[in-house]
Amino acid sequence: ASNLWELFPAEICHTMQRGIEAWGRKLRGFISEKAVITGVETRTSAPLRILRQENLSSVDIDNLYPCGEGAGYAGGIISSAIDGLKVAERIISTYQKPARKVKVNSNSVCDAREL
Repeated sequence: ASNLWELFPAEICHTMQRGIEAWGRKLRGFISEKAVITGVETRTSAPLRILRQENLSSVDIDNLYPCGEGAGYAGGIISSAIDGLKVAERIISTYQKPARKVKVNSNSVCDAREL
């Protein structure tokens, strides 16, 4: 455990404090003596981009398909998922056609909290 006030500049700590206090006003119990902040994220997206060709494969490494946030092609979980699907579709169309087309409908989707 670390004291964030000792790690970050005061401006960052004040901004985080205001944000936490705002959440505390919206969610009863959010602020408590037992609360712990974990996994402070330092960036919102990758500071670099692994270059890829038109077929979405790496320009430098054969059969490598960089995708998602870590490769510099997304800025969050949704855009990472979309980029991953786009690359997966390209890999499938390049190497092998699927045996059957997968169709997702509302009957095949459930609320994750019910699992």
